[in-house]
Amino acid sequence: MNALRNVLITDASGAPSTRYRLLQSADWDEVQHCCRQIYMPYEAAPSGPALHPDSVLDAIQIGHFTLSRFKYGIPVHLSQFQAGETGVVLTTLHGAIRHWTHGKAFSDTGAGEAFLVDNTRTHYGLDADPGHLQINLTFRHDAMAALHERWFGQPADERMWACAFRFGGLQSSWIALLTYVCQCITQMPDMVEQGPLGRHLEEAIGVHLLTLWRQQLQQPQAPTLHRLTPRHVLAAEQHIREHASDAPTLSALAAAAGVSVRTLNAAFREYRDCTPMQALREARLTGVRAELLSAPPGATVRGVAAGWGYANFGLFAADYRRRFDETPSATLARR
Repeated sequence: MNALRNVLITDASGAPSTRYRLLQSADWDEVQHCCRQIYMPYEAAPSGPALHPDSVLDAIQIGHFTLSRFKYGIPVHLSQFQAGETGVVLTTLHGAIRHWTHGKAFSDTGAGEAFLVDNTRTHYGLDADPGHLQINLTFRHDAMAALHERWFGQPADERMWACAFRFGGLQSSWIALLTYVCQCITQMPDMVEQGPLGRHLEEAIGVHLLTLWRQQLQQPQAPTLHRLTPRHVLAAEQHIREHASDAPTLSALAAAAGVSVRTLNAAFREYRDCTPMQALREARLTGVRAELLSAPPGATVRGVAAGWGYANFGLFAADYRRRFDETPSATLARR
């Protein structure tokens, strides 16, 4: 949990950081104004003897998601979340939160547990104890709806959006994913905010949440069948050839092919005996190898790899060696 607790407030060396600090205040009006801007309009009031908060808010943008680390510092009651266009995932790091939907106590979350609610479909409120600390993810409903269509090939069942539920836990896949996201933010912040890594994290978070959401309705997964070699496989392969250095996401490949992610995955497995992302990885590695073999004097492995969108040099070097049985530097030396 250390990666979660320290995200946005320490840098890669472990030193304190205020790079993402949006608020540190004991002024209730200032805290309220900032929170309504970052999250959505809602009403908040102290629920204990302390009247002045001890609030700290840090935030970063990951695609359409806003990831924030936040506490009021006093017990609070939040209500009347306005519908608007957003929803929120609250992951509790410290303390406890009681979540309310439609005016009734719904669920409590402790350390490592999360609660997902789409405020465009559900009336929501919460009570937080004085020791609460959360990692919050605010999302846009329209972006999640579009992601659902890209991945599952159809609009989401409207009942799904109305499901608010608790999930996660200290050993859950959600905490594992959120830990990875927070490690990337701490160690490679620029790539998260501006590079392809941020797009991949946005997609991973969104699909994980949609999968959990779909499970609430226990929707069956219908198999995808093909009778002829599909054109969308060829379209995706052309997009890979033309854009491999941009590290396109699986959704981008599916959009270029004009089909859902699910359909594209099934087609590649049937006709190419691999996944689209495996095909992309092969194209990127072979592209790097070709460039290393024809590199001009003074070129470096890191420079070539960066030009192909590789943010983590260690992972790239390991993948390259597994694929070609030699290091990238050995290839460059033979140019």
